[in-house]
Amino acid sequence: MTGRIGCFTDDAARTRVLTAYDRAMEYWPEPREERDVPTGFGRTRVHVHGAGDRIPVVLLHGQSATPAEWAPHVAPLARQGRRVLAVDRVGEPGYSTQSREIGDAADTAVWLEETLSGLGLERVHLIGHSYGGAVALRHAVRSPERVASVAVYEPPRALAPLKPGFLLGAVAAFASGSENLQRRWFTRLIGETGAAPEEAEVGARLSLEAIRGFRIRLPQPQRMTDEELRSVAVPALVVLGGADRVMDSRRAEARARRLMPDVRTEIVPGAAHGIPVSAFNARVSEFLDEVEPVRTGG
Repeated sequence: MTGRIGCFTDDAARTRVLTAYDRAMEYWPEPREERDVPTGFGRTRVHVHGAGDRIPVVLLHGQSATPAEWAPHVAPLARQGRRVLAVDRVGEPGYSTQSREIGDAADTAVWLEETLSGLGLERVHLIGHSYGGAVALRHAVRSPERVASVAVYEPPRALAPLKPGFLLGAVAAFASGSENLQRRWFTRLIGETGAAPEEAEVGARLSLEAIRGFRIRLPQPQRMTDEELRSVAVPALVVLGGADRVMDSRRAEARARRLMPDVRTEIVPGAAHGIPVSAFNARVSEFLDEVEPVRTGG
């Protein structure tokens, strides 16, 4: 594949990335179902866990993170009758296969709508991390009839601009060709998440292989306008890292609180760009139970 279609750098890179992907997915809870959904932009792989009649949860991962990053979060989110679905985004390193350019946010929204429709999901709770968080927020604006609520961790650019040093550091690390330098950059970026050490190491190895071995050709997240943020009418949760290297968390929180009509915000002290497992699981589960209370039999 060429042009504006994402692709592995070569067959060897594909093998390395998918081997690391499969290893990281071993941390997902069982049973886990895999579904492939056809869309106008390519076939989308979706991982499914749990069952029940409550509104399902759809997870959108960070760039080069794959659905494997949700492993510590799936079981807590699936409790009390929720199905959890993690989408392997088209145009990212993984098992989805891109066939058409995704040129802007409108294309991303069409792809996500086709994916949700193909899964037979009428309404969902959208949860996103990093790039996936930016996608989730925009989808709450574009398709509010589909979104029951939206919860995001560290959505880049959507609420506040990137810190200048973030992009410079990323470019320097990967232009160097030094695996040690790249790992140090990534470790500082993600920070301490509270995940089990072996699981965190497997996840880091996957992301680094994905960054090195796949050419992403997706649009960069853009700043959401004041009008767009005011139009997020669904209940929203914005969680940010107090030690994030990507954007100014306090500035992002202030803008969300000022503009979004039904928002809850939280800055996790000491957290970086990687999802803080315990704090995020507790806060998101509480949020979901607030916006969709458990129905008790009478």
